[in-house]
Amino acid sequence: MKTIATLIVTYNRLSDLKVCVSCIREQTLQSDAIYVINNGSNDGTAEWLAEQPDLTVVTQANLGGAGGFATGIERAYKDGYDEIWCMDDDCVPTPDALHNLVASPNIGPAIKNCVSISNKNNEELAFFVRLNNKDFQKVSDMGGYDLVYGVASLFNGTLISSEVIRAIGIPDKKLFIWGDEVEYMTRAIKMNFPVVTVPTALLFHPPSVDRDGIPWPGAWKNYYRIRNERRVFQNAHGNKYGFLMFMFWSVKATFSQLSTDRKNRFYNFLLYGEAAADSLLNNFRKRPNTIYTLRLYQFMNK
Repeated sequence: MKTIATLIVTYNRLSDLKVCVSCIREQTLQSDAIYVINNGSNDGTAEWLAEQPDLTVVTQANLGGAGGFATGIERAYKDGYDEIWCMDDDCVPTPDALHNLVASPNIGPAIKNCVSISNKNNEELAFFVRLNNKDFQKVSDMGGYDLVYGVASLFNGTLISSEVIRAIGIPDKKLFIWGDEVEYMTRAIKMNFPVVTVPTALLFHPPSVDRDGIPWPGAWKNYYRIRNERRVFQNAHGNKYGFLMFMFWSVKATFSQLSTDRKNRFYNFLLYGEAAADSLLNNFRKRPNTIYTLRLYQFMNK
């Protein structure tokens, strides 16, 4: 029987982490180990984790979700587990989620994902997806399938085969947040590994925060979404053509910010432009406190 490690990445959400860990402990199919990557939390997380003897804890500086999952996947893979079940600390899987992932049709080495249901509206998905002219927005849109190919919300209840990891590597730490999961998914698809959602494996998660636009100053997170998109284009279309596609897409996305009716559209314009330029120049070093547009906003709104 295959061995499974559960992997949770956390940063300053102790109350969410406690719920998530409790849900993992209550699974009808128990994983063989539970890893928690603590991204430098300062809210009491480290102290609580120190009191949990059944958890394998790795504490590191805040390297974002990308750095957390990179560290955790690499550790669990090197420890010899056949599959790694990955999730953020705000995921709430149902008790049979892991069982249903494992019991789903055998398609060989693959990435299998839970259905991420909005914890605000249980009829909606937490993340909307459009694939091949079909919208996946409601939980019912997943009905009628044994597996939904090409649709997955990594890393929210994501079961990854060690054979996939051996072939495509670990998530790219440089991407920090937002887009690292899509880059990893498209990397797997590029290598011809199936990426699917299992409709019977359910997990609750807060709905996507950018669905209706993110108010400032929190909108800085869009910097990483735009910057990291180049890697997604290149995975899907090749390095040269993907680079050109990203260049044209990012220019259009940047200038479209000026035509919106949002209060801080000028800051959005600057942020998108900064992110696109950094991506084209291969600058993946910036952290939130070094994003120029965010620093300008903070200076102008003291």
